[in-house]
Amino acid sequence: MRDKIKELTIINAVRYGGKANEGSVLGMILSQNPELKSKIQELKKDIKEEVKKINKLSLKQQEELLKKIYPKEFKKEKPHIKKGLTELKNVPKKPVFRLAPSPSGPLHIGHTIGLLLNSEYAKKYKGKFILRIEDTNPENILPEAYNMIVEEVKWLTNSDPEVQIQSDNMQLYYEKADQLIKLGKAYVCNCSQAEFKALVDKSKPCPCRNLKIEDNMRRWMKMFKDAENYVLRIKTDLNDKNPALREWPAFRILDTEHPRRGKEYRVWPLMNFAVAIDDYESGINYVIKGKDHIVNTERQKWIYKHFNLPVPQYVHYGKIQFTDLKLKTSLIKQGIKEGKFSGWDDIKLPTVEALKRRGIKQEAFVRLVHEMGPNPVDKKLRSKDFLELLFHFNKELIDFKTDRYFFVEEPKLICIKNTPKLEVRLPCHPSKKDRFRLFKTKDKVYIQDKLEKNKEYRLIGAFNFKNLKFTSLEHKKDDKIKLIHWLPESKDLIRVEVLMPDGSLKNGLAEEGIKDLKLNTIIQFQRFGFCKLDSIKNNIYMFRYMHN
Repeated sequence: MRDKIKELTIINAVRYGGKANEGSVLGMILSQNPELKSKIQELKKDIKEEVKKINKLSLKQQEELLKKIYPKEFKKEKPHIKKGLTELKNVPKKPVFRLAPSPSGPLHIGHTIGLLLNSEYAKKYKGKFILRIEDTNPENILPEAYNMIVEEVKWLTNSDPEVQIQSDNMQLYYEKADQLIKLGKAYVCNCSQAEFKALVDKSKPCPCRNLKIEDNMRRWMKMFKDAENYVLRIKTDLNDKNPALREWPAFRILDTEHPRRGKEYRVWPLMNFAVAIDDYESGINYVIKGKDHIVNTERQKWIYKHFNLPVPQYVHYGKIQFTDLKLKTSLIKQGIKEGKFSGWDDIKLPTVEALKRRGIKQEAFVRLVHEMGPNPVDKKLRSKDFLELLFHFNKELIDFKTDRYFFVEEPKLICIKNTPKLEVRLPCHPSKKDRFRLFKTKDKVYIQDKLEKNKEYRLIGAFNFKNLKFTSLEHKKDDKIKLIHWLPESKDLIRVEVLMPDGSLKNGLAEEGIKDLKLNTIIQFQRFGFCKLDSIKNNIYMFRYMHN
């Protein structure tokens, strides 16, 4: 496996201009060897070492190494490939892509893949991207989700897409249903579900299938008045190998009040009918969606066939199945109702709202989706592993410009004898040598580390001590002395609370320099992690933990 890690690290470095990416290499390993998911921590350690080693080489040296050790792979790789999405096949001159979420709740991490694949390919091919909100199921709508989804899509795509709402198109759906009935391609069925299934599973037609067109039209009109159990079905191939494609339902009766349309309609189109009509009417000619929608795609093709319309190009990417997480908005809604979550942006949730408030950048989502691409292979992942890849890309975006500060968790005040009087200058950022934080040493300092007897320690940037006595100012790079962060005793220190991903709170003190931070500023607490200032209450600075 070490040889494989080395090979993929070199390939990754050459592919992206000389800098291998730990997250990318991990993703490549797991996609080729899914059985290694249980050993991710070991893999990450080995990958980190290899990436560090390979990235010390120049791009030319990396190319020579790849050519020498893995000649076959060298032929496949083109040095200096620009990072981005892979090419799609059969793309029209003016491609039109879309995302069509249900307003059952705001977006979660599962939505981001389909959303950004479509919007990013629209940008790549100078096409159009449409956001269509599918709200023809009045029983599963969260009214505030309409605006939430629009704002989330604007943020994630960094654009202002055209927004369509299906419940505005009801008359169009009815017109198309009328046409299909008159063409003899649809019929109104009043069979019970059990009766219908028993027949269709045997490739036999139900009694309603052969009704005259005028009888079907009468039934269709009755659905809008007083019928109860009528369903409009699309005629398909009764001998289709997949029973799910035989005579699928297109409209059903629901008397539930709709958040936008009230009681105006009682006959509602099902997803596949409305999607096919809207895709054609909107000019959608390229659809990228998950493999779990393959059956839906085949159903929708029947609408195109019956109307003799050109069919869009379809690409189905592999589904990511989280082994430890159920991405169901209904469960989240119930959790909010029961008080388990404070709202859709609760830090414990895998929603876009929560991750955005936590400080994750829009471009991190984009980079992750670029890395994944429309890969047709299904994956099983822990949500933690998926998020770690996202956080890796986020760290790349923020690390170079994020100031460092000391935060001492559960501080303990210690007194060090013979402390020298020093003015300690610590850089605000390792790469910015011209900006410093100043500390004046005192015999009393706050630390969080547990001290051991007869063991030497060093206060970062200051001095060494052992058994609470000063020992030395000198610090050699090869010293094995443990470095600990610290804060001098002062009334100006800032009380801090950090909200962690599991909902717990970390309490402590931070250096006084953070008092000048603006809300939503991202910083790094050294030896702790990146955090975002979320609020200030009663002189307590409330941060949200982002990642390490």
